Amino acid sequence: MLKHICNMKQISKFSKIFLLLISLILIDSCVSDNTEKKKNKDSNIYEVGNNKKTIFKLPSPVELFVFLHDNNAKFNKGILNTPDNSKKYFTNFSKLINFGIYASDLAYCTVFGQAQETFVYFKTTKSIGEDLGLNEGFNEIIIKRIENNQYQKDSLYQITMDAYWDACTYLEDLGENKKLSIILAGGWIESLHIAINSVDKFSPENKIVIRIAEQQLLLENLIGSFQTLKKDKHTQQMLAKLNELQTSFDKLYDNTDVIITENQFIEISNKIEKIRNQLVK
Repeated sequence: MLKHICNMKQISKFSKIFLLLISLILIDSCVSDNTEKKKNKDSNIYEVGNNKKTIFKLPSPVELFVFLHDNNAKFNKGILNTPDNSKKYFTNFSKLINFGIYASDLAYCTVFGQAQETFVYFKTTKSIGEDLGLNEGFNEIIIKRIENNQYQKDSLYQITMDAYWDACTYLEDLGENKKLSIILAGGWIESLHIAINSVDKFSPENKIVIRIAEQQLLLENLIGSFQTLKKDKHTQQMLAKLNELQTSFDKLYDNTDVIITENQFIEISNKIEKIRNQLVK
Protein backbone atom coordinates (compact mmCIF):
# COMPACT_ATOMS: atom_id res chain seq x y z
CA MET A 1 0.00 0.00 0.00
CA LEU A 2 2.84 2.35 0.93
CA LYS A 3 4.58 1.59 -2.36
CA HIS A 4 1.38 2.42 -4.27
CA ILE A 5 1.07 5.77 -2.46
CA CYS A 6 4.68 6.64 -3.26
CA ASN A 7 4.16 5.77 -6.92
CA MET A 8 1.06 7.97 -7.06
CA LYS A 9 3.01 10.87 -5.56
CA GLN A 10 5.70 10.38 -8.20
CA ILE A 11 3.12 10.26 -10.99
CA SER A 12 1.43 13.37 -9.64
CA LYS A 13 4.74 15.22 -9.63
CA PHE A 14 5.45 14.60 -13.30
CA SER A 15 1.87 15.32 -14.33
CA LYS A 16 2.20 18.69 -12.62
CA ILE A 17 5.40 19.43 -14.53
CA PHE A 18 3.70 18.84 -17.88
CA LEU A 19 0.53 20.72 -16.90
CA LEU A 20 2.57 23.71 -15.76
CA LEU A 21 4.61 23.64 -18.96
CA ILE A 22 1.60 23.41 -21.25
CA SER A 23 -0.38 26.06 -19.41
CA LEU A 24 2.51 28.51 -19.33
CA ILE A 25 3.22 28.09 -23.04
CA LEU A 26 -0.35 28.53 -24.18
CA ILE A 27 -1.12 31.42 -21.86
CA ASP A 28 1.98 33.33 -22.94
CA SER A 29 0.87 33.09 -26.56
CA CYS A 30 -2.45 34.74 -25.71
CA VAL A 31 -1.44 37.76 -23.63
CA SER A 32 0.81 40.78 -23.99
CA ASP A 33 4.08 41.22 -22.13
CA ASN A 34 2.56 43.69 -19.67
CA THR A 35 -0.24 41.34 -18.59
CA GLU A 36 0.19 40.12 -15.05
CA LYS A 37 0.43 36.34 -14.67
CA LYS A 38 -0.32 34.51 -11.45
CA LYS A 39 0.50 30.88 -10.83
CA ASN A 40 -2.39 28.90 -9.41
CA LYS A 41 -0.67 26.16 -7.42
CA ASP A 42 -3.85 24.26 -6.68
CA SER A 43 -5.00 23.79 -10.28
CA ASN A 44 -1.50 23.68 -11.86
CA ILE A 45 -2.40 26.28 -14.47
CA TYR A 46 -1.50 29.90 -15.00
CA GLU A 47 -4.21 32.51 -14.57
CA VAL A 48 -4.07 35.79 -16.45
CA GLY A 49 -4.78 38.72 -14.15
CA ASN A 50 -6.51 41.27 -16.36
CA ASN A 51 -10.04 42.21 -17.43
CA LYS A 52 -10.52 38.71 -18.76
CA LYS A 53 -9.00 35.33 -18.11
CA THR A 54 -7.60 33.11 -20.85
CA ILE A 55 -6.77 29.52 -19.97
CA PHE A 56 -5.98 26.62 -22.25
CA LYS A 57 -5.60 23.35 -20.37
CA LEU A 58 -4.09 20.28 -21.99
CA PRO A 59 -3.17 16.88 -20.57
CA SER A 60 0.34 15.63 -19.91
CA PRO A 61 1.57 12.69 -22.02
CA VAL A 62 2.79 11.13 -18.78
CA GLU A 63 -0.71 11.24 -17.33
CA LEU A 64 -2.19 9.46 -20.37
CA PHE A 65 0.53 6.82 -20.44
CA VAL A 66 0.12 6.13 -16.73
CA PHE A 67 -3.60 5.66 -17.42
CA LEU A 68 -2.78 3.16 -20.19
CA HIS A 69 -0.36 1.32 -17.91
CA ASP A 70 -2.87 1.16 -15.07
CA ASN A 71 -5.50 -0.25 -17.44
CA ASN A 72 -3.28 -3.12 -18.53
CA ALA A 73 -2.25 -1.79 -21.93
CA LYS A 74 0.72 -3.66 -23.36
CA PHE A 75 3.93 -1.88 -24.29
CA ASN A 76 4.32 -1.88 -28.07
CA LYS A 77 7.65 -0.70 -29.41
CA GLY A 78 6.45 -1.14 -32.98
CA ILE A 79 4.00 1.78 -32.83
CA LEU A 80 6.68 4.33 -31.93
CA ASN A 81 8.47 6.60 -34.37
CA THR A 82 11.65 4.71 -35.17
CA PRO A 83 14.84 6.55 -34.14
CA ASP A 84 16.18 6.01 -37.67
CA ASN A 85 13.61 8.50 -38.97
CA SER A 86 15.32 11.32 -37.08
CA LYS A 87 17.96 11.54 -39.82
CA LYS A 88 15.43 12.58 -42.47
CA TYR A 89 13.95 15.63 -40.73
CA PHE A 90 15.56 18.65 -42.34
CA THR A 91 13.05 21.49 -42.02
CA ASN A 92 12.62 23.40 -38.79
CA PHE A 93 8.94 22.43 -38.58
CA SER A 94 9.61 18.70 -39.03
CA LYS A 95 12.28 18.83 -36.33
CA LEU A 96 10.00 20.67 -33.91
CA ILE A 97 6.98 18.43 -34.45
CA ASN A 98 9.08 15.29 -34.16
CA PHE A 99 10.90 16.59 -31.11
CA GLY A 100 7.44 16.53 -29.51
CA ILE A 101 6.71 13.09 -30.97
CA TYR A 102 9.98 11.59 -29.77
CA ALA A 103 9.57 13.21 -26.35
CA SER A 104 6.15 11.55 -26.12
CA ASP A 105 7.68 8.21 -27.13
CA LEU A 106 10.34 8.75 -24.48
CA ALA A 107 7.68 9.32 -21.81
CA TYR A 108 5.83 6.18 -22.94
CA CYS A 109 8.98 4.07 -22.63
CA THR A 110 9.71 5.51 -19.21
CA VAL A 111 6.21 4.95 -17.80
CA PHE A 112 6.26 1.33 -19.01
CA GLY A 113 9.66 0.74 -17.44
CA GLN A 114 11.53 0.05 -20.69
CA ALA A 115 15.06 0.97 -19.61
CA GLN A 116 16.89 0.29 -22.87
CA GLU A 117 14.25 2.02 -25.00
CA THR A 118 14.25 4.99 -22.63
CA PHE A 119 17.97 5.42 -23.26
CA VAL A 120 17.56 5.09 -27.05
CA TYR A 121 14.70 7.60 -27.25
CA PHE A 122 16.45 10.02 -24.94
CA LYS A 123 19.47 10.07 -27.26
CA THR A 124 17.19 10.51 -30.28
CA THR A 125 15.35 13.40 -28.65
CA LYS A 126 18.68 14.89 -27.62
CA SER A 127 19.96 14.72 -31.21
CA ILE A 128 16.99 16.66 -32.62
CA GLY A 129 17.12 19.01 -29.65
CA GLU A 130 20.71 19.89 -30.48
CA ASP A 131 19.70 20.72 -34.06
CA LEU A 132 17.05 23.06 -32.65
CA GLY A 133 19.45 24.65 -30.19
CA LEU A 134 17.81 22.88 -27.26
CA ASN A 135 20.94 21.75 -25.49
CA GLU A 136 19.31 22.72 -22.22
CA GLY A 137 18.19 19.54 -20.47
CA PHE A 138 19.68 17.15 -23.06
CA ASN A 139 23.40 16.98 -22.44
CA GLU A 140 26.12 14.44 -21.64
CA ILE A 141 25.59 14.84 -17.89
CA ILE A 142 21.97 13.75 -18.28
CA ILE A 143 23.00 10.77 -20.43
CA LYS A 144 25.40 9.64 -17.69
CA ARG A 145 22.57 9.92 -15.15
CA ILE A 146 20.36 7.73 -17.33
CA GLU A 147 23.15 5.15 -17.78
CA ASN A 148 23.69 5.02 -14.02
CA ASN A 149 19.97 4.76 -13.25
CA GLN A 150 18.63 2.80 -16.21
CA TYR A 151 17.09 0.10 -14.01
CA GLN A 152 15.61 2.53 -11.49
CA LYS A 153 12.16 3.39 -12.87
CA ASP A 154 11.49 6.27 -10.47
CA SER A 155 14.87 7.84 -11.23
CA LEU A 156 14.23 7.58 -14.98
CA TYR A 157 10.92 9.39 -14.47
CA GLN A 158 12.75 12.23 -12.74
CA ILE A 159 15.62 12.50 -15.19
CA THR A 160 13.71 12.31 -18.47
CA MET A 161 10.85 14.56 -17.45
CA ASP A 162 13.20 17.17 -15.98
CA ALA A 163 15.22 17.14 -19.21
CA TYR A 164 12.15 17.81 -21.35
CA TRP A 165 11.00 20.49 -18.92
CA ASP A 166 14.37 22.26 -19.04
CA ALA A 167 14.48 22.21 -22.85
CA CYS A 168 10.97 23.59 -23.25
CA THR A 169 11.28 26.27 -20.57
CA TYR A 170 14.48 27.36 -22.31
CA LEU A 171 12.42 28.03 -25.45
CA GLU A 172 9.74 29.76 -23.39
CA ASP A 173 12.34 32.07 -21.85
CA LEU A 174 13.37 33.08 -25.38
CA GLY A 175 9.75 33.87 -26.24
CA GLU A 176 9.56 31.06 -28.80
CA ASN A 177 5.89 30.32 -28.17
CA LYS A 178 5.19 29.18 -31.72
CA LYS A 179 7.92 26.56 -31.55
CA LEU A 180 6.62 25.35 -28.22
CA SER A 181 3.07 25.01 -29.51
CA ILE A 182 4.30 22.93 -32.45
CA ILE A 183 6.25 20.67 -30.08
CA LEU A 184 3.20 20.22 -27.87
CA ALA A 185 0.99 19.41 -30.86
CA GLY A 186 3.41 16.68 -31.92
CA GLY A 187 3.42 15.22 -28.43
CA TRP A 188 -0.38 15.26 -28.22
CA ILE A 189 -0.85 13.58 -31.61
CA GLU A 190 1.69 10.89 -30.72
CA SER A 191 0.11 10.19 -27.32
CA LEU A 192 -3.29 9.75 -28.95
CA HIS A 193 -1.76 7.52 -31.64
CA ILE A 194 -0.29 5.33 -28.89
CA ALA A 195 -3.59 5.23 -26.98
CA ILE A 196 -5.54 4.20 -30.09
CA ASN A 197 -3.09 1.40 -30.79
CA SER A 198 -3.44 0.21 -27.20
CA VAL A 199 -7.11 -0.74 -27.76
CA ASP A 200 -7.31 -4.49 -28.41
CA LYS A 201 -11.01 -4.57 -29.22
CA PHE A 202 -13.55 -1.76 -29.40
CA SER A 203 -16.20 -1.45 -26.73
CA PRO A 204 -18.02 1.74 -25.69
CA GLU A 205 -17.29 0.70 -22.09
CA ASN A 206 -13.57 0.22 -22.67
CA LYS A 207 -11.80 2.70 -20.37
CA ILE A 208 -9.11 3.52 -22.92
CA VAL A 209 -11.74 4.12 -25.61
CA ILE A 210 -13.57 6.47 -23.24
CA ARG A 211 -10.33 8.34 -22.47
CA ILE A 212 -9.72 8.78 -26.20
CA ALA A 213 -13.25 10.18 -26.63
CA GLU A 214 -12.55 12.63 -23.81
CA GLN A 215 -9.79 14.19 -25.93
CA GLN A 216 -12.64 16.05 -27.66
CA LEU A 217 -12.49 19.02 -25.28
CA LEU A 218 -8.70 18.99 -25.16
CA LEU A 219 -8.54 19.19 -28.93
CA GLU A 220 -10.67 22.32 -28.80
CA ASN A 221 -8.12 23.86 -26.43
CA LEU A 222 -5.23 22.91 -28.71
CA ILE A 223 -6.99 24.50 -31.68
CA GLY A 224 -7.61 27.61 -29.61
CA SER A 225 -3.92 27.87 -28.82
CA PHE A 226 -2.94 27.64 -32.51
CA GLN A 227 -5.49 30.31 -33.42
CA THR A 228 -3.58 32.78 -31.23
CA LEU A 229 -0.26 32.23 -33.02
CA LYS A 230 1.09 34.41 -35.78
CA LYS A 231 0.06 32.74 -39.03
CA ASP A 232 2.50 31.06 -41.33
CA LYS A 233 2.38 28.14 -43.77
CA HIS A 234 3.14 25.43 -41.24
CA THR A 235 0.91 26.64 -38.39
CA GLN A 236 -1.97 27.09 -40.82
CA GLN A 237 -1.51 23.58 -42.19
CA MET A 238 -1.39 22.17 -38.67
CA LEU A 239 -4.48 24.13 -37.69
CA ALA A 240 -6.31 22.78 -40.76
CA LYS A 241 -5.44 19.20 -39.73
CA LEU A 242 -6.71 19.82 -36.19
CA ASN A 243 -9.92 21.43 -37.45
CA GLU A 244 -10.55 18.47 -39.73
CA LEU A 245 -10.06 16.14 -36.77
CA GLN A 246 -12.48 18.21 -34.72
CA THR A 247 -15.26 17.63 -37.27
CA SER A 248 -15.11 13.94 -36.33
CA PHE A 249 -14.97 14.60 -32.59
CA ASP A 250 -17.95 16.96 -32.88
CA LYS A 251 -20.13 14.04 -33.93
CA LEU A 252 -19.83 12.70 -30.39
CA TYR A 253 -22.10 15.53 -29.19
CA ASP A 254 -25.01 13.83 -31.00
CA ASN A 255 -24.68 10.59 -29.03
CA THR A 256 -27.32 9.84 -26.42
CA ASP A 257 -26.77 6.29 -25.14
CA VAL A 258 -22.97 5.92 -25.55
CA ILE A 259 -20.01 8.28 -25.40
CA ILE A 260 -18.63 7.06 -28.72
CA THR A 261 -19.80 4.54 -31.33
CA GLU A 262 -17.55 2.07 -33.10
CA ASN A 263 -17.89 3.91 -36.41
CA GLN A 264 -16.96 7.20 -34.73
CA PHE A 265 -13.97 5.55 -33.07
CA ILE A 266 -12.79 4.18 -36.41
CA GLU A 267 -13.20 7.58 -38.09
CA ILE A 268 -11.25 9.41 -35.38
CA SER A 269 -8.58 6.71 -35.33
CA ASN A 270 -8.12 6.89 -39.09
CA LYS A 271 -7.73 10.67 -39.01
CA ILE A 272 -5.24 10.54 -36.14
CA GLU A 273 -3.21 7.92 -37.97
CA LYS A 274 -3.29 9.93 -41.19
CA ILE A 275 -2.07 13.10 -39.44
CA ARG A 276 0.56 11.22 -37.48
CA ASN A 277 1.88 9.45 -40.58
CA GLN A 278 2.15 12.77 -42.41
CA LEU A 279 4.17 14.20 -39.54
CA VAL A 280 6.68 11.38 -39.15
CA LYS A 281 7.24 10.53 -42.83
